Amino acid sequence: MKKSFYILSLFSAISILALSCDPENPPVDVDVPATAINIDKATLTLEQGDSAELVITLTPANSNSEVTWKSSNEKVATIENGKIKTTARGTSTITATANGFSAKCNLTVTREDLPYQMVWSEEFDGPELDLNKWRIETGGGGWGNQEKQFYTNRPENLRIENGMLVIEGKKETYQSNNYTSARINTKGKASFKYGRIEARISMPQGKGTWPAFWMLGANIDIARWPLCGEIDIIEHIGSDPRLVSHALHTSAGNGTNGKHWHSKHYFDNVENNFNTYAIEWEEKANEGDDCINFYFNDVKTTFVWEPHVDATVQKWPFKQEFFIILNLALGGTMGGTLDDNIFNEQVLMKVDYVRVYQRK
Repeated sequence: MKKSFYILSLFSAISILALSCDPENPPVDVDVPATAINIDKATLTLEQGDSAELVITLTPANSNSEVTWKSSNEKVATIENGKIKTTARGTSTITATANGFSAKCNLTVTREDLPYQMVWSEEFDGPELDLNKWRIETGGGGWGNQEKQFYTNRPENLRIENGMLVIEGKKETYQSNNYTSARINTKGKASFKYGRIEARISMPQGKGTWPAFWMLGANIDIARWPLCGEIDIIEHIGSDPRLVSHALHTSAGNGTNGKHWHSKHYFDNVENNFNTYAIEWEEKANEGDDCINFYFNDVKTTFVWEPHVDATVQKWPFKQEFFIILNLALGGTMGGTLDDNIFNEQVLMKVDYVRVYQRK
């Protein structure tokens, strides 16, 4: 009886040993490293917002090597356990790695842009400035740029005429300043994040004039300038009659440290003629990055991209709402020396309309 038990035990041990040595059926606790890895798709195209799952195959089939996933551009798509989630138009390489072996899937994410729809406009058709849409700023003191004017709310400097906003610069003594003009903004009344912002403007003529159509971050009361950000859609200076200048100011790069982004262009008939100035400020335009495009009469003049890496608020504050400003400065750091002879004629900045469009 004991002999039979011993024979049976020996047979069981031999069977277990044989099973453990079977290369086709290794025990689960034995490390079987991968010698190759494949993904079921080498290329993949998805619409922004779509998801998909990639399937990997390891060689040998019973390999238990850990698989890690990586997206080369997480602004476009993320990957977790083979599951892709797309967030923006662009491209990314999805990589699966096991035991030092890798396989890749080249991902393209597409997006069809919706058409622009008008969301706000000011046609200046009323008898006077609509204070439900605009704030009138007043004061002198240089405005941080050594400007010479005092901004007033008087009709001599600010009025509606023939369906247009008229800002007139004048040479006169007023509140300890020798010149007057006007400045208005939509702060607290209308602000916008992304879209097409445009105005049809006739720029004044004369050395020392400095008209502008621009925007500031709506958080300026908390963040202050330049951390709030500034978008100069158009600045013109009368000492350079053909000039159309665009600029961005941020905490990292602004006019005080000389590192702001700016771009100058030259066109005929800028002064005393109506032209359309615009930006198209696009969210995640490509590769997950925002872009601001600048236009003169619907011709793109230049553009600037959000930094792809390390786009901090100090470098790119343009992910919040901004309000609109229209003003005519006189003299100052950009306007330069004023020629008083220009005031022998009216110095007028005229605005036909301001319109804002967004993709809906």
